Amino acid sequence: MSTKFNRRNFLKSTAAAAAGLTLGRLGMPAKAHASGASVKLFLGCTMSGAYASTGLYTSRGMQLAIENFGGTVLGRPIELIERDTPNPAEGVRKAQEAHERLGCNIITISPSSSTILAVSEYTKKNGMLLFGHGGSDKITGSACNPSTFRWQVPTWGAIREVVPRVISEYKAKTFYTITPKYVFGEDLLRNTKEVLADKGLKLLGNSFHSLGESDFSSHITKAMAAGADCVLFLNFGGDTVNALKQAHNFGLKQVSKIACAWGSGITQMKAIGPEILEGVIWGLQYFYKIDSPENKRLVKTFQAKYGEVPPYVTASTYATTMTLLEAIDRAGSDKPAKIIAAIEDYTYAGITGEEVYRSCDHQCIKPYYSVRCKAPSAMKTPEDFGDIIGSSANFQACGLNGCIMD
Repeated sequence: MSTKFNRRNFLKSTAAAAAGLTLGRLGMPAKAHASGASVKLFLGCTMSGAYASTGLYTSRGMQLAIENFGGTVLGRPIELIERDTPNPAEGVRKAQEAHERLGCNIITISPSSSTILAVSEYTKKNGMLLFGHGGSDKITGSACNPSTFRWQVPTWGAIREVVPRVISEYKAKTFYTITPKYVFGEDLLRNTKEVLADKGLKLLGNSFHSLGESDFSSHITKAMAAGADCVLFLNFGGDTVNALKQAHNFGLKQVSKIACAWGSGITQMKAIGPEILEGVIWGLQYFYKIDSPENKRLVKTFQAKYGEVPPYVTASTYATTMTLLEAIDRAGSDKPAKIIAAIEDYTYAGITGEEVYRSCDHQCIKPYYSVRCKAPSAMKTPEDFGDIIGSSANFQACGLNGCIMD
C-alpha cells in the first residue's frame, strides 16, 4: 500500500467499494435486475492494533468475490456490512448488532482466533453461520460447532508441512522458537514440539512475546545464544515483520537458518524486503503462484482492480465468500441452516484446487504451502519474492481432533 493505513482511510475505501458492489462482475451489469431485500453479509476484521494492516485486504477479498459472482444472488442485491472487531468482546458485540439490529445472520471474522472462538459461541446460540479466518486448532477442533466453518489449515496441519520441509531443506536437527503468547502462537508451539519429538529432534528453547511487541532484541539474543540450526518464528502480521527486521540487524542469519511457520505472504514480504528474506522458508496458506484456474482468475481480476497480486488475507475471504454465495445459490435460500447443508461435503474447484468442507468438523480440506524466498538478483518482477517448494494436506481424522458437533 502506498498510503499510510488507518481506520479512517479503511472506512473511506471500503465504503466507496461497497457502493459499487451491485454493479456486478468487474463493472458489468449485475445479474438479472436484482430486486427485493438484500442478502446481507457481515465482515468483522481488525482495523487497529498489531494486525491493522490486514483489514483493508480482508475487505477487498469479500468485495471482489461479490463482484466476480455478479453482485446478486437469488435475484437480490448483496449487501456487505463491515465493522472493526479488534478483540473478542467487540467481535461478539458487533455480531450481536448485525443479528439483532441489522437482520444479518451470515458472519465472517478475521484474523484473530480468540475473537473467532468468542463469536462462534454467539452464532451457535442464535442459529447463525460463521466463517472464521484463524489458525487455532480449537476452531474446528474442541470448540467446533454446527454454525462455524474454517478455510485455513489449522496449526496442526501447517506445522506438519513446514517443519518437515525445513528439516529436509536446511538439514536442521536443532530448533529455537519465538512465539506470541496467545492461543494461536501456543497452538503452533505445541504442534512444533510434537513434530520434533516424533522425529527425535531437539527444541533448544522458546521465547514468548506479547502481541504487538515492538522490541524483539531480548528474544533474538536468546535465540542466537542457543545456536540452533533453525530459528522458527511462530508469529504473524506486524509481529513477524518487526521480528525479522530486527533479526537481520542483529545478524541472526550468521548463526542460524530462519523459517516462519505462518504468514500473510506477499504483504509481509513487501514490508520486510528481499535482502532480509533471502533464503528464508515461509509456511503459507496461500501464495499467488498457486497453479489452479480459480486462483488465476483471482490474481487476474485483483491485479486489474488494484494493480498488485492478492495477499493471503484477500484470498482467504475471497475463497469463502465465493463458497458461501455458491451455496446460497444451490440452496435457493439465505437461511443459515440451508446454506450449511449446501456447504457440507460438497467438493468444488477452489483457489487451491479441489476443496471440500467436512461435515464432521466444518474444516476445509486444502493444501498448506512452503515458499523459499529468493535473492534480490533472482527476482523477475517486484513481487517475485519466492517460489513454492512444496505443499501437503495434513489433517487429523474426524474424531481425533476433539470436535464433537452438538
